[in-house]
Amino acid sequence: MRAFKIVYSILALNFFIPALFHSLAPQAAAQSFMDLGLPFGVTTYPFSEESMFWRVLGIGNVATLGFCCALLLRDLKNNYPVLVPLVFLKGVSVLGFACAYFSYWHPAFIVAVIFDGITLWAMIYFARRGYRELSA
Repeated sequence: MRAFKIVYSILALNFFIPALFHSLAPQAAAQSFMDLGLPFGVTTYPFSEESMFWRVLGIGNVATLGFCCALLLRDLKNNYPVLVPLVFLKGVSVLGFACAYFSYWHPAFIVAVIFDGITLWAMIYFARRGYRELSA
């Protein structure tokens, strides 16, 4: 149960802090994503990331992920069904970034697939493990 609490504390912060960052410094947040191509020698990014519409939706997505992690952290046993929408939301991000990568071949997208895939695995693994420990 200790591992669950540590991982889910990190996950909640991993989403709440970027939601705040996207709210207060959207250009810097977008630039940090675009810069993921730099270690691969890619200095350009094929899209403009300046839309208020997508900014608001992105903030909502990331804040919702943090909120779901916080709910599970607060009371895993009673809030365990929250794991389903949490995994769905993060899983759709993994699939979306994979589609973007195979469409545009920008390294930022594959980095996002890998990072989000690891995050998705951690969400499932540590919540299920913690829930089994509570149920035992």
